[in-house]
Amino acid sequence: MAACAAAITSGTLHGHDLAVAYLNRGLLQERQGQHSDAVSDLSEAIRLDPNFAAAFLDRGVAYQNMGQYELAIQDYNRTIALDPNSATGYFNSGLVYSFIRHYDAAILAYDQAIRLDPRNAVAFNNRCYVFTMQSAFDNAIRDCDQAIGLNPRYVNGFVGRGNAYWHKGEYDRAIQDYNQAIALDPTRASTFFARGSPNTQKGDYDSAIQDYSQALLLNRNLAAAWNGRCWARAIRGQFNDALADCNQALRLEPNNPSFLDSLAFTYLKMGNFDQAITGYSAALLLDPGHATSLYGRGIAKQKKGDNAGGNADIEMAKK
Repeated sequence: MAACAAAITSGTLHGHDLAVAYLNRGLLQERQGQHSDAVSDLSEAIRLDPNFAAAFLDRGVAYQNMGQYELAIQDYNRTIALDPNSATGYFNSGLVYSFIRHYDAAILAYDQAIRLDPRNAVAFNNRCYVFTMQSAFDNAIRDCDQAIGLNPRYVNGFVGRGNAYWHKGEYDRAIQDYNQAIALDPTRASTFFARGSPNTQKGDYDSAIQDYSQALLLNRNLAAAWNGRCWARAIRGQFNDALADCNQALRLEPNNPSFLDSLAFTYLKMGNFDQAITGYSAALLLDPGHATSLYGRGIAKQKKGDNAGGNADIEMAKK
């Protein structure tokens, strides 16, 4: 950093050479998490050389890390305009578009990144994720196959393909991929959590509880794992433990309607219909279209003898 500052203030650099010095200092600041300072230096580099593609690319990264995604996309687009062969420019665009859920644009960007760099396993894996979000599961699986073919020890590739199989309803194949990911890296809480979902869908609640428990050993702040274990324990009739898990999930994320739904479901399974209705109603205040909460509240109302109210909730849930 000091050397860059000395070069900038020396008075011996001009034009593009001075722009490079600002670029280098901006890169160092970005690596240290000083995003605003990095943007300032990279902007100065661009002022000195308006056709400096690398400065636009790196400023885009700084904006991306600041969560200023529209500005990041503008800089990546400028990078690509100046350097149409910038695989990184296209790759970073795809990443930001996926963050803001512009999935069609993300796929187009990853298409170009892969065309320019066909051995980029991460680009294939990221496009796999986007296809999964679009419910294009076969396309997702093909992309993750490519990622794993390029790097047979790529944990994210197995997780990504497992996610696609899970959403496709092929639970055994999803579990096989999660198993492989865990064998390669047994320290990731998120993979154990992910494996809990197809185990739950298969009705193997004991295995799901084990997966969520292992995830929580690795990361006590993984709220979704507390919630998943709550739901599985409620199914198994372990009501006190389920309530404790749901309450912990809600301590971490108090305004999550899915967590309130799980708490209400536990009370429903216990036969505590008043508490179930209260919980479902709280979930519906946060998400009025939460179908499972409408359905559960309808069941609870019917159990209390309110058939009209229960039927109305259930019909709304079906819609």
